[in-house]
Amino acid sequence: MNPKTALIIGAVVAAIFGLLLVFAPGPMLKGFGLQAPDAAVTLARDVGVTLLGLAVLNWLAREATGTALRGILIGNLVVQVLEIVVNGYEIATGQLPSKAAPGLIIHAVLGAIFLLALRRAGGRVAT
Repeated sequence: MNPKTALIIGAVVAAIFGLLLVFAPGPMLKGFGLQAPDAAVTLARDVGVTLLGLAVLNWLAREATGTALRGILIGNLVVQVLEIVVNGYEIATGQLPSKAAPGLIIHAVLGAIFLLALRRAGGRVAT
């Protein structure tokens, strides 16, 4: 996977989910089988803002090279891997409804995209 393409995909996906979480947090939470009390809506919007920041970072870094590119790709990969671990645990323990399981597929696909881009960029995940 071309690193530029990976960062563009990451930017677009993060922007879509970020905008939805900021402007429609209730329906987004309900789509994952969660209640939408005020505290959850507040946290969802906070996550949405963070995703929008990640979208901007990925978009602006799409022409990056060298260690900067590897750092950004590794950071994106870490986000996806940790989301799989955390959400997988939450689903397994019943903290997150099984209705949210398809989200794991999104994280796995994005993780694979960033891993392939990192390999093409000549980066290493572990030293």
